[in-house]
Amino acid sequence: MIQKTEIRNLEVEYEVVNRKVKNARLEIKTDQIRIIMPLNHFNHEEIIRNHEKWIYNKISNIKALQLKAEKKELNSHVNEDIFRNMVRDWILEFSNDLGVDFNRVFFKKMRSRWGSCSSKKNLNINRYLMFLPNHLVEYVVFHEVAHLVEMSHNKKFWHIISMRFPNYKELENELLIYWLKVKKFIEKGYLKI
Repeated sequence: MIQKTEIRNLEVEYEVVNRKVKNARLEIKTDQIRIIMPLNHFNHEEIIRNHEKWIYNKISNIKALQLKAEKKELNSHVNEDIFRNMVRDWILEFSNDLGVDFNRVFFKKMRSRWGSCSSKKNLNINRYLMFLPNHLVEYVVFHEVAHLVEMSHNKKFWHIISMRFPNYKELENELLIYWLKVKKFIEKGYLKI
């Protein structure tokens, strides 16, 4: 159940989820806070109070990015076959450049990420990427192929990314802005794939 609270004149929506975990934690999924609480522990207000500054900063940043997202245009005249071929070509190029092999490529509608790489060397690409500018699609594809070298988002991984995309932090931020736009269009039923 979605609940609301106010932090420094900012309305914040959150959800409390009780799970079999040892410690409480906060998660932010795009623009909503999820408070994961241990079973039989119900004082989520204390968690919010203890992390007010962090929550305020994160939600304020997301709200600013949502304003930027409103100004972004999605590529609505895209051919899915052309998109898939472009992605496959980049996967072949990048895997060759990085000296890695991959198993299979899957195109899926994903609700929380642009892509993923499994331990079985399968690459999953979010079909909603086809609505983004090509430079972001290229970045996401490289990001996932780089996981074939290093699975974790550690220093080694970001070094690999920075060799081809020194502006990767800007691209990550741009991807978040586009995700906010795509998410809104999905919720309104504007994007059908």
